[in-house]
Amino acid sequence: RGFPSGLPTGIVYRSAHSRTRSPLDDGRRGVVVVALFISDIFSFASAQGNRWTTMRHALPLGFFLLVFVTVYARRATGCAFCDKLSQQQLQLRQLQQLSQQQPHQQQQGYKTIGSPRPFGAEKPTRVQEFNRTGVLHPEYLIPATLSPGNVSQFYYLSPREGPPLTLLVSPCSGPISWTVSYVEPPENAEETEGSLKPGSPLFTYEGAEDQNFTISKTRAGLYWFEIKSVNPPDANLQNLTPGTVLLYATSSSLSHIPELYVNEKENRHRWLRFQQRRSKRRLTISWNKSNIDPHLSHYCLAVTSGSQPHPLTLCAAQNVLRVHPHPAKGSSSSKEQQHRGIPEGLHCVRQTKLTLHRMKYDTTYNFTLYVVNMRNNVSNRIATDTIKFRKTPELRLRTGHYTTANLRKTDGFINFHYRPPGNTSSTFHILPCGGGIVRAKLSGSGILTEKEVVGYASLRVPPLTSGKTYTLRISATPQELVRVSAIKVLATQESSAIYPQIPSKSAPREYRSLRTCHEVTVGVESAGSAKYCILVRELKSSSSLASMTTIPDQCGLHRRRRSEYTFEVCEEKRSPPKDRALPFTLKRLQPGKAYLLQITAQLKGQSLSYPLLTVRTRRSCLP
Repeated sequence: RGFPSGLPTGIVYRSAHSRTRSPLDDGRRGVVVVALFISDIFSFASAQGNRWTTMRHALPLGFFLLVFVTVYARRATGCAFCDKLSQQQLQLRQLQQLSQQQPHQQQQGYKTIGSPRPFGAEKPTRVQEFNRTGVLHPEYLIPATLSPGNVSQFYYLSPREGPPLTLLVSPCSGPISWTVSYVEPPENAEETEGSLKPGSPLFTYEGAEDQNFTISKTRAGLYWFEIKSVNPPDANLQNLTPGTVLLYATSSSLSHIPELYVNEKENRHRWLRFQQRRSKRRLTISWNKSNIDPHLSHYCLAVTSGSQPHPLTLCAAQNVLRVHPHPAKGSSSSKEQQHRGIPEGLHCVRQTKLTLHRMKYDTTYNFTLYVVNMRNNVSNRIATDTIKFRKTPELRLRTGHYTTANLRKTDGFINFHYRPPGNTSSTFHILPCGGGIVRAKLSGSGILTEKEVVGYASLRVPPLTSGKTYTLRISATPQELVRVSAIKVLATQESSAIYPQIPSKSAPREYRSLRTCHEVTVGVESAGSAKYCILVRELKSSSSLASMTTIPDQCGLHRRRRSEYTFEVCEEKRSPPKDRALPFTLKRLQPGKAYLLQITAQLKGQSLSYPLLTVRTRRSCLP
């Protein structure tokens, strides 16, 4: 109606003629027709001169036809750059159709995936969304339920290529089996309608421990997880309860998780350190801070006794153990975290030290330590250990008789009971066998004294009450038990001198100015009239020199002289001066060699050793 009456009829003929002769498809022929039609309109308008009314009526209609036919042409010919997007949309539509086939997983009010939320309904939580769709939310720890005998399927949609994907699975109800697969996008919508076909498994695991799988470079698309409970072959599925797992997906690598767990049997350095207070049936457990986000970490210690096994995951421990409440850090009762109830259970604290009360004697306790990151609630097992809480063994001391105890068999604790024969001062001679450090504590009626014993020490006490019983307690740390194997104790009265008086704070020294290619000169403080011997042993390698300790082994000195040392030099000293060092010159040494010297003093058949000394001769000497 808006075209002028003088519009040439050749326009219609030209358009129709172009459509019949063009080899293009229908969609593209429509574009050509409209383009030619608009071109004729411009030609006709210019021929009419000032007839702008024609242009005003013709242009809107032409542009409308051009847009309409362009859309029609795109639908007919396709969009090459939209292929990747359409494949992901097809996967989403297939995932929706697959979830519609599982109505038992849908929440009321949400009939299908992607359906709009009803007006007035509350926004679902991540857990509700996961239960409805089975799609994992990244950076969020989500519990999932496993039906007995069935394979549960979960999904993760990777929006783009590039960032890593890590899936952490924590079994909470026993062993499970799970696999990870990538779903290849279909070539077109007609091939796979309403179904998903995963590829070959990328990872497979079966067990009851925390396990993570990392893909260093993900592909855009859908990842498929299949998880099922591993039940005994003769189990009745009708009597089994549903299992639980914790799922955590993240775009960061969790390669540090396997390195956190330390097997105490293979590593001498223990993560868990124990301090026993056996008289009060207390046990203090301490550990180091986590090296990953220490300010965001808290710790859970699982304690079991007897043959009850260690829980492999924290959620498994929460299912089988009683959780004991502890005050938060900063309260008045948290200076030293205490638990005065039954020690068995799960203890979660912010500190790195926990004291348990009411321990039972001769009972084996199992400890498992987990670290929990409060940012995402992801937990990891970092240490396990076992200790037997024994009652401290007791031995009786007799005056003038040696008493020896094996500290390794008693976990580093031993009590010696002593009844003095008269009201006289006593001396306790303490010799750690193997060379090491122990602590000696004497307690009783009116006396309490303690001393650190390095190699050897004598504990002199004032007159003790006759008929009273006194206790000498010897203790060694687990680190010192590596060197100290036993303890040797001798109690004497004031008038008897059993051992030479070796200065406890003075070590032998070498006079380097007197060193030659074949001789070295050393000096020691006097121990009184005694027989002084120097045991010489050549050190073959530099590693032996670096690992050598200065603390001597005071037990069995006379038995080791010929077997362990190269040669021995002895010299008797009668009334040596006490204000000067005693010099000794060793000869017959080799140039440029390192030697270990052990100097002993012997009195009445009893020998004590000075601290060990390492010397070295000159490599070359001028004639």
